[in-house]
Amino acid sequence: MASSTAAILVFIYSVIILIISRVLTAFIPQLGTFSEIINGMGIASVIILPITAYFLIMAVSFFSGMLYNRISSRFSGIKLRLDNNEIKKIPIKAFTLIIASIQAIWALIIGLFLAAAIIPFTNIILMVINFIANAITRSIDISGTTLLINTVLGTNGFTLAIILIFGLPALALVSGLVSNGLFAIFYNYIATNIIRIPLDLEKVSGKLYEIKSLPVVPSAAPVSGAVFGAFGVIMGIITWLSLLITGNPSVGNIINDITLIVLNGLSYFLGYFLIFALIAVIYNSLAPKIGGIKLYIE
Repeated sequence: MASSTAAILVFIYSVIILIISRVLTAFIPQLGTFSEIINGMGIASVIILPITAYFLIMAVSFFSGMLYNRISSRFSGIKLRLDNNEIKKIPIKAFTLIIASIQAIWALIIGLFLAAAIIPFTNIILMVINFIANAITRSIDISGTTLLINTVLGTNGFTLAIILIFGLPALALVSGLVSNGLFAIFYNYIATNIIRIPLDLEKVSGKLYEIKSLPVVPSAAPVSGAVFGAFGVIMGIITWLSLLITGNPSVGNIINDITLIVLNGLSYFLGYFLIFALIAVIYNSLAPKIGGIKLYIE
């Protein structure tokens, strides 16, 4: 279900990009020389990207499911408080720890692969960087940047390996704990006061239930609302602080500042609402054909 949904979403995205690229080549004469290349790449992406997404998400979903089953046994699973099959509350501690742990394990796997792929070539990378630095050092002072890169790569990439193998999972764990915790907190508030996610559950056998369908708006609104509350406004505040620290003249007016934060949050809300609404529509179309997601519920 996850891989099929991802393939359809990527296909829609590829078609939109293809249309935009054709419009740009039609209205911008300077791009006319590259129109055949752009159109060829766009048509190829419509075929290649959905297939790639299908198999990639299939592997990621399968392994993530295995990780969840292993990790959740240590935390007694994620317990959802249901009210007439509506998710009323998400347990903050268990949800945050389990999902953040899965993200950290994936970061460890990615870090190991990156380290194995990059480290053998660190000496070559250092030689190229030093050559470029020496070539342009007279016109631009980049000694500090070069020193930083040399320090990170280190001898035979040892420092880079430490960062990728240990730093990347640690960063994923910390960011996962914060982001997932905020998501659960904001969803619980929204579900209590505004709208909840309904689950159309049907008992298959024993403790096995199947999610038959996802109502589009009731499914998309709480999730996008939680993202809007937890991330959109926060990112807007971070953007505002960065502009304030750098002395950007666009900040300082309270109306402009509030508008910046609200618009940033609103863009998050609308973007995620559209994505999750599309996911619900695709799920409802695929579930009767390939079967819905099945959950063991105690």
